[in-house]
Amino acid sequence: MTPSLPRSEAYVSPAWPSVEPRGVRPRGLRAFRAQVRTRLARACALEERPPERFGFRFDTAARLLLVPGLLYRVYFRVECHGVETLPPGPVLLAANHGSHVLSWDGAMIVSACLLEADPPRLVHGMVEHRLMELPVLGAVARRIGAVDGNRAACLDLLRGGAAVLTFPEGVKALEKPFRERYRLRPFGHGFVHVALATGAPVVPVAVIGAEEEAPLLASPRWLARLLRMPVAPITPTLLIPLPVKYRLYFGGPLRFDGPLTPEHVGRSVGLVQGALESLIGRGLAERRGNKTRAGGLAVPWSTRVARVADKEEVACESRR
Repeated sequence: MTPSLPRSEAYVSPAWPSVEPRGVRPRGLRAFRAQVRTRLARACALEERPPERFGFRFDTAARLLLVPGLLYRVYFRVECHGVETLPPGPVLLAANHGSHVLSWDGAMIVSACLLEADPPRLVHGMVEHRLMELPVLGAVARRIGAVDGNRAACLDLLRGGAAVLTFPEGVKALEKPFRERYRLRPFGHGFVHVALATGAPVVPVAVIGAEEEAPLLASPRWLARLLRMPVAPITPTLLIPLPVKYRLYFGGPLRFDGPLTPEHVGRSVGLVQGALESLIGRGLAERRGNKTRAGGLAVPWSTRVARVADKEEVACESRR
């Protein structure tokens, strides 16, 4: 009698190879679609528990993930550093949050782990509860693997061998004025509680570029209450991000053990925040270095819009 295949192997379609040539990028939309589907199948096969329990749908995700994948390659022109050191098994990614309207920074991290990591990983983003209740965005997020941002869901995913993305600054990051870009707000402690409970390593991920894609002009509390949202950012670009160049920096895995005391948890949170601040500093320094070497080039229009937003913000502060 032939043994039955594990559930995850059913995702691998015979229409595409299960292993791709290393370092080869597909040419054309059809080839890219095939690559996304193949790598997504390999990523799903790594998880011990079916991701469908949270609303994930393989066929839908394979189609929807084409959009951030194309933005990753063409629009944001993402440079990815260090993703090759992503550890196998359960892992908790802790990133800085810079996208104000739609979470393009999270989408680029998901795309990097799917398209660049070896083996590819399906990253489950932890999303604020009120955002997951939105009729369209919430449904789309669930179909591609995102989950409600609560501790129980995070524990369940990590114990099933999944990769989980969290923004430890929480919604406080979405209220940062443009002049405070890349300055981390205090981290919440929940992600370290989860890491200690599961033994999953924490990998800091620095995102450079997201804070210029849609500079924050204002975030009125009355509008947030009216929309029943945690924040209501107003940007000069509305829903369309500027075509800034993204740079992602994956740090080395940080492993924590010990008691769940406030002191130990606080120290562990401080270590993660310090590691992420170092990665952000490295990314900003390398970006400045690239601009210096490219001296004489015109300032991109996305940067000019960001500078105008910064001046508007300073003018508002002085009038107060």
